[in-house]
Amino acid sequence: MSGPFKMSMVVLATGMFLVGAQTPAHAQNKVPHNSVKVQNGNHKVNANGKRGPRMGDWLRENRFKPLDQQQRLLEGDPDFKKLTPDRQEKLKERLQKFNSMSPDQQDRVLKRLDKLNRMTPQQRAMARALVDRMRLLSNERRVAVREFFHALRLMSPEQRQKALTSDEFNSKFNPEERDIIHRGLELNEQTDGAGENEAH
Repeated sequence: MSGPFKMSMVVLATGMFLVGAQTPAHAQNKVPHNSVKVQNGNHKVNANGKRGPRMGDWLRENRFKPLDQQQRLLEGDPDFKKLTPDRQEKLKERLQKFNSMSPDQQDRVLKRLDKLNRMTPQQRAMARALVDRMRLLSNERRVAVREFFHALRLMSPEQRQKALTSDEFNSKFNPEERDIIHRGLELNEQTDGAGENEAH
C-alpha cells in the first residue's frame, strides 16, 4: 500500500489536530497503482528524482464514487492484499469514515494532506511525535487539547498570545498538554509559511 494513500488513511484515523499529519514512518512507500490518476501540477518529486503522486490523490480521484466501488478498488489493489487482515480492516474503516464526512469536512482533510505534503522530513518527524504524545492522553483530554488548539487557530496573533498566557490556560492544561499545544502551533506556523512561500 502506497505511502500517499496510507498517509491519507492515517490522517482520517487519528484526527490529528494540526494538519492531519499523523503518519507512521513505515507509511511512506507506495501508492495503489491501478486507481490513481494524477492531474498536471499535482505531483511531487520523490527521493530518486522522479515525479510521483501526492498524498490525497487516491482520495481525490475516488471520493465521488460510491463507497462500495471505493472498497472494491481498495480490496483489488495488490499492495492492499499483502497487508494483514487487521490492517486491511482498519484501512476500510478509515475509508468509510472519510465517506461519512460532509463535503466541507472532506475538503478540509484533503487540504491537510496538501499541507502534509509540503512538510520537510524534520516537520513530519515532529508531527509524528506530537501524534504519539496525543495518543497517550485520555480521550477526554485529547478532545480538550484539540478543541483549544482549533480555537487558537481562529484567533488573531494578539488574542492567541493572550490566551496562551492566561490563568485559564495554565489551570486547564497540565505542562505536557500545554507543551503539545505550543509545539503544535509552532509546527502549524512553519507549514503555513511554507504554503505562502510556494504560492508566490
